[in-house]
Amino acid sequence: MLEIPSKLKLVHRQFKNFPNRTWSVLASKFPHEGWMDSNLPMTSSSDEACKFFDAAIIQMTSLYEDSELGGTGNTLKQMMEADPDFVMGQVLVNTLKYACSQCDREAVTKALDGISNLALKQEVTDRERKHVTALKLVTEGKTLQAVETYREILTDSPTDLMACLFAYFKYYELGMSKEMLDIMKFVVEAYSSETPGYSTILAWKAFAHEENSQLVEAEQESYKSLAVSSGEAFAIHTMAHIHLERGMLDVGLAFLQSKAKYWESSNLACHIAWHEALFLLEKGQFDDAVKIFDEQIITRAATGGNFNDASSLLYRLSFEDVQVPQRWKSVLGLVDKFYEQHRWIYIDAHILFTLYRNGEKERASEMLEKLKSFVKDTTGANALVTHDVGIPLCAGITAFEEGHYETATNCLNSIRTTLHKIGGSIAQRDTFVQLLIHSAIKSPNPDHRTLARTILNERKTKRADDPLGDRLISLLENNASD
Repeated sequence: MLEIPSKLKLVHRQFKNFPNRTWSVLASKFPHEGWMDSNLPMTSSSDEACKFFDAAIIQMTSLYEDSELGGTGNTLKQMMEADPDFVMGQVLVNTLKYACSQCDREAVTKALDGISNLALKQEVTDRERKHVTALKLVTEGKTLQAVETYREILTDSPTDLMACLFAYFKYYELGMSKEMLDIMKFVVEAYSSETPGYSTILAWKAFAHEENSQLVEAEQESYKSLAVSSGEAFAIHTMAHIHLERGMLDVGLAFLQSKAKYWESSNLACHIAWHEALFLLEKGQFDDAVKIFDEQIITRAATGGNFNDASSLLYRLSFEDVQVPQRWKSVLGLVDKFYEQHRWIYIDAHILFTLYRNGEKERASEMLEKLKSFVKDTTGANALVTHDVGIPLCAGITAFEEGHYETATNCLNSIRTTLHKIGGSIAQRDTFVQLLIHSAIKSPNPDHRTLARTILNERKTKRADDPLGDRLISLLENNASD
């Protein structure tokens, strides 16, 4: 298992030298020198609440559930029971609630008034006040402004794992890989091997390198992370990305299998299983990829509420003429909760895949119209990206599914250089790149076949082995001769 303390409730992430961690309003006026040296004070009347906060953050960032504490959910529950007026605790809980697919967003917005009043009444620190501000910006759809607030926090307090977690993954959702790397280059300088969360910080930095196509640096940082903690799930995940980008399919598959005892018990298990299936799919071992879908991906997707990996894998299998209609039905039941939320265009595109592959053409058309209304009536980063990139992307999916391949190619090619803005990783967005290639191959426009060849040649120059690319080139040549 991950090499973190077995009794997470005893972890003192911000303050390790003194057994009593209480930080009350009174103490903030007469601070203990050693506590202030940490530069991460928290306003609370309860020592236990602060410890539970640390325990929750450690579990969330390391992607493992501590059984002794009953997992992250129970840890958060105990934290709030220890101090119901704990401002940082309330910010953390409500930030997580707001990101949840089944969340009552209006309730979180209302809770913000109470949190703001508590922060004012307790005279919380400037860092805590900024966390409250960031949550408010998130609920207003002002994602970029929220991230800038987290960056302000990290400028003064680079070891604030909560701020780093939210800033990093907001950048990921926005497709801002350069900014992901910039923030990790800065933050990692404040860490040492003794700092809790160090292996995770290294893993995040590694992934940011990979997303900027800096594979040598990505590999180096991944192995640094694994040297600190051999079970760091995010570092294992990053190595899967690196091997895929290099076309080292057998090596990548062997690596994941060698680390299975770690990642299979992590909160990233569904996604890493998806990577394992991708290696098999690209190698042409379709039955084995389907087996992983059945045994690992769909069950975890149903439990965790994340259907994207399941939908993406089945869609890629459909490109290979692998017919899995019953499996598509199992994914359909997972999308309803996301259908009208429009929280992230990356998710909406996968909903569209799922609807079409289940024969739900009317709902798919309705969804495209709802997206158009969404961008007219809504402000914020996701609405802007949906307008600029998401609508053409979904129009391309629609045209492909309805057999209008020339139109599909035109739509998808128009956003080829801006596709990264929808967020997700290079590997995840490759589903849409493959969709463009298949559209171009099927298009009656000869210029589109030239486009397909160009994209495939670019792909092959980056990979040591590319059996999927070879299959696509063969398909292209067969279509050209017909």
